[in-house]
Amino acid sequence: MTRPIALIGLPGSGKSTVGGLLASRLSRSCCDVDRLIEQLSGWSASRWIDEKGLPAFRAAEALFIVRIEADQDFQRNESSALVVATGGGAVETDEVRKILAGWSCFWLDAPDSVLLERCEPGSRPLLLGEAAGAALERLRKQRQDYYRELAGDPIDTSESTPSAVVDVILGRLEEDRC
Repeated sequence: MTRPIALIGLPGSGKSTVGGLLASRLSRSCCDVDRLIEQLSGWSASRWIDEKGLPAFRAAEALFIVRIEADQDFQRNESSALVVATGGGAVETDEVRKILAGWSCFWLDAPDSVLLERCEPGSRPLLLGEAAGAALERLRKQRQDYYRELAGDPIDTSESTPSAVVDVILGRLEEDRC
C-alpha cells in the first residue's frame, strides 16, 4: 500500500517547488496546503493570520490535512497517493502530527541565511513584526523536534537543485521499500 508523502520544513526550504517535481516524477498529484487554503477560501495565509489570528489559520490548515487523509483512506492506491507540501507550522498541531506519522515524511532544510534569502519580503506572515532572522530562529526551535520525529534527518536543500533533492527523496523511498 502506497502512503502519501509529506514535505515538511521551515519557510523557504523548498517544499512547494520540490513537491511539484516529486509528484511529477512519481506520476502523482501534488497538494500545496497553503495554496489550497488560499484557492478555496480566497484568503492568503497573511490575511488569515492578520484577520482571524494564527489559531484560526492552524485550524484551517489542520482541517485540510484531515480532509486529505480522509480522501487518501477512501482511495488508497498507487495512483491516488498524493505528495503534500505542508505549511511549515502544520506540525505544531497534534492532530496533524498524528496523521503525518502514518505518511512518508521528508524534512527539507537549509541554514537560516539561505531560507531568509528565498523568502520574498512580506510573503511569510510569521517572519514579520520582529527581525526576520530572530523569528526564523524561534520557529526552528519550536518545530525542529517535530520535524525530526516525523522525518528523521533533514535533507539539506541549500546547495542542491530541486531535482537533486527529489533524487535524495526517491533514494530514501527506495531504501524504505527494501
